[in-house]
Amino acid sequence: MTAFWIILIVGIIALLEVAYYQKRALSRVTYSRSFSRPRAFAGEKVELVEVITNEKLAPVPWIRVESRVSAALRFKSGDRLGVAADSFHKSLFFLGSYSRITRRHEITCMRRGFYNCGLVSVSASDLFGLAGARRDLETGAKLIVYPAIPSRAELPEEALRWQGEMSVRRWIMPDPILVNGIRAYRPGDPRRDVHWAATAKTGELQVKLRDYTVSPRVMLLFNCQIRDALHGGMEPEDVAFLEGGVGICAALAAWCCSRGVELGFASNGENAETGADCPFLAPQGGEGRLDSVLEALAKLNIKMKIGFHALLDRLIAENMTGEDIVLVSAYRSESLEKRAETLRRMGNSVSWVSIRGDGEGRRSA
Repeated sequence: MTAFWIILIVGIIALLEVAYYQKRALSRVTYSRSFSRPRAFAGEKVELVEVITNEKLAPVPWIRVESRVSAALRFKSGDRLGVAADSFHKSLFFLGSYSRITRRHEITCMRRGFYNCGLVSVSASDLFGLAGARRDLETGAKLIVYPAIPSRAELPEEALRWQGEMSVRRWIMPDPILVNGIRAYRPGDPRRDVHWAATAKTGELQVKLRDYTVSPRVMLLFNCQIRDALHGGMEPEDVAFLEGGVGICAALAAWCCSRGVELGFASNGENAETGADCPFLAPQGGEGRLDSVLEALAKLNIKMKIGFHALLDRLIAENMTGEDIVLVSAYRSESLEKRAETLRRMGNSVSWVSIRGDGEGRRSA
């Protein structure tokens, strides 16, 4: 008889516990995660910090937090967590009454990219695993990993030659604001320079004669195509090959900003964060410019959103002039060469930097 009452009491307690944890397991339980810093370079280490708190009297015997984590974020060997196939991060906790647990996981950033690790699934259960609750949370944990900046020895010859030419010449370019007179129109002069009052007076097309400045303005353009006619997706080896171009852009950007050069950047690739086109950054100087360009490179998904020729057409349509345009590309084609020549006639200098480093790049019709 005593055994019967013991079993009955235990059963009632178990049912009450199950009912409680079905409704209250995650009540007054908070979870947050963040990275020790929001930005890092490829190869550097950061910490993923988890904080979980139980703000009620009843303990939570079993709680699990799961989330998808890119394999490019490598956890330290021996860390107390589970990673399945390098794609899911799992942490297990026991929360006592009114307790808080903080865990720090060391992570090595294996490659550049934008990593959104904010969405997590939190599950809790009773002591016997008979009942529990589940909740999805958005923690806002995001990490931007800048591309590693190659050394001079790792850069192709064209990139080094371009740096050298920029260092030894004075970079005298027409200033779009300063006007020093007028002259007769010449084929290739931009329409924006036509001096309409002088044209009406003389009866012949006249253009403004620009004064000159020594302030350089560089526009970096990165081509996410492996060839001119690109249909469908690219092979993994092609994407890996084009990654070298991202490093070249990072090195040129760092070099320009270290010398006070106004810098811009654009690409025909995809923004990994939004899925939209890569942002167009017009040439600009000042503090923080390098970070802006490196962030654009970090978020760049090597996936063609528009043709590279369309990106050059945009510069032509906007009457870009007085810029030093650097085309970082795996190939050169007749259609791209024609547009580059048009940009030169508009008062820009146009330089090619081949990702292959052979001075020519892959030829594409």
